[in-house]
Amino acid sequence: MVRLVAYAAVVGLLAAALAAFTWFDNEINRGVTYSPPDTPIPWAEVPQIGVNAYNLQFEPDAAHVTRTLELARAMGAHFVRIQMPWDDVEIHGKGDFVDRRNPEQVRSAWEKYDFIVAEAQRLGLELIVRIDRAPQWARPNDDADPRFRAGLLENANSTGPPENYADYADFVATVATRYRGKVRFIQIWNEPNLAYEWSWRSPEPERFVELLRAAATAARAANPNAVILFPSLAPTDGKEPRIAPMSELDYLDRVYRAGGAPYFDIMSAQAYGLGQPPNENRYIRLRWRPDAPFRDLDRPIDARIDVSRIVLLREVMERHGDSGKAVWISEFGYNSAPDSIPEPARSTWGPPVSEEMKGAYLVGQLERARREWPWVGVMNIWFLRWGGYREPDPADPTPYFALVDRNFQPLPAYEAVRAYAADGMIAGAGAHSWRHPAVKTIEEGRWRVRFTGQSIALRLHAPAEVSIDGGAMRQIAPSGGNRPVRIASGLSDTVHTLEIRSAIAPEHFMVEREQPLPWVWTLTPALITLALAYVGVRTMVEIGRWVSRR
Repeated sequence: MVRLVAYAAVVGLLAAALAAFTWFDNEINRGVTYSPPDTPIPWAEVPQIGVNAYNLQFEPDAAHVTRTLELARAMGAHFVRIQMPWDDVEIHGKGDFVDRRNPEQVRSAWEKYDFIVAEAQRLGLELIVRIDRAPQWARPNDDADPRFRAGLLENANSTGPPENYADYADFVATVATRYRGKVRFIQIWNEPNLAYEWSWRSPEPERFVELLRAAATAARAANPNAVILFPSLAPTDGKEPRIAPMSELDYLDRVYRAGGAPYFDIMSAQAYGLGQPPNENRYIRLRWRPDAPFRDLDRPIDARIDVSRIVLLREVMERHGDSGKAVWISEFGYNSAPDSIPEPARSTWGPPVSEEMKGAYLVGQLERARREWPWVGVMNIWFLRWGGYREPDPADPTPYFALVDRNFQPLPAYEAVRAYAADGMIAGAGAHSWRHPAVKTIEEGRWRVRFTGQSIALRLHAPAEVSIDGGAMRQIAPSGGNRPVRIASGLSDTVHTLEIRSAIAPEHFMVEREQPLPWVWTLTPALITLALAYVGVRTMVEIGRWVSRR
């Protein structure tokens, strides 16, 4: 009996060791790219920095629109994400684009959006246009539903999809047609996994796929160059039965199962830090709390909702064979609400940070994505400035995401992002096309590439001369079978510069990093598992002997 107890104790210790190792492996390695596939991911090869222009469409003064966009460009943003609420354009009825809400100022509802698009073009900025918010005429029954009316009292921004999805598809096609050659990137809806974005109904991924299919098909027909973005889902653990009874991971899984993959070109995601540092890398956590020991027994272990959450979203894409698409961060940011904002509102988005820490965290998150996630493209900071004609509620912490105050004065976080952008694009681990912004043309037949990693390889079409970090030029030749040619390895895991001369530009380049102690992550769990199997067998044998003796 003593031996049996000893074996059982060893099994328990080994099981605990395996669980601890798995947890630690999650924290160190999960989601980190070391040796990428050798095919670049479309739309990940873009300038990294974007910014949300919150309420830009509601600016009463056109000069404020121009100043906002100029500040975005001066900060180093290439992309500006704006909202184009459907109910702000096709206001009074289908096909009616005249704004008569103010009888003294009847005007085209397109006027302000035409100006935004024109100014963005003039300044060399690319717009990401989010189209949501069905007008009342498109959802009369849902709008009158007591459930929605009650929700509207709870959240004044409540909205929902149209009752006839073709109405939305027609409007999206109208936008794609009107701004053809000026706007490429169209996001279909926003946060459809939240009840107050979906007429206060429970999430309906399958119905959303119908809306997505109709809108994407219409947009592509109107403009073959349109690029369709999936709506960014609100990260949630699915524990809010009224507002968010389904996690965004489950929602996305059902979108794929319903056949939604062909109807978007880029995945969108939110990546708020919620007060956590940008290097936070724990993907699972215990939900148990001493002050509520029985509350979470139905789900004692769950994923964290923080910076790393997008890795879990990416894993859903990979499980459904959709890893060839890029992920664009629609919104990420940190809140710096002061002590004057009362709790619990002050901590709605996690512990507030200082303005200086906000800047450091934003830059840290940009650097982490560049270093670890080659599938991430644009990262749109939430947000540049509290725009529009309405002054914010003094008790609302939302304005403290801003990089610029209401008077257009840049805050420390703005300056931190501007300094990061001024340093130029740097390629991290991944396969990158020669169109990557980290590739700079010095003169015809001569290029410079900045990268961070420990090895770099080139897929060449002609002989070339290369130099790493200012070293002597050396000759290299294309390999047989068009395989990448390794240029350097064993480098320090810091920023390096590759210079190349060739008659023909390389096809693409690959940057890799070395996993720390790779043998530990394969050998250790194998040894623990073998030990568990051995001790388990001995335990069963001992149980048999004990039973026979009785």
